[in-house]
Amino acid sequence: MIKYIAEMPSYTYAQKAVKVLNARGYSCEMIRREEGCGYNIRIYSRDKSVFEILEKYRIPYSLKGNGGVT
Repeated sequence: MIKYIAEMPSYTYAQKAVKVLNARGYSCEMIRREEGCGYNIRIYSRDKSVFEILEKYRIPYSLKGNGGVT
């Protein structure tokens, strides 16, 4: 299982992303950023198809460093 970190532009989008992904069986959690304000989501997935779901629902995100992989 690979852990991805997606930076979200707001609390609302982070919350929406977690709700949408959990409903589709992906394990993820919302975490507060260590620096500055905002939220990230930690996503546990075998592949990057999870990001196609975020794009389908027009949820903006950016992958944190190294393609989001930690």
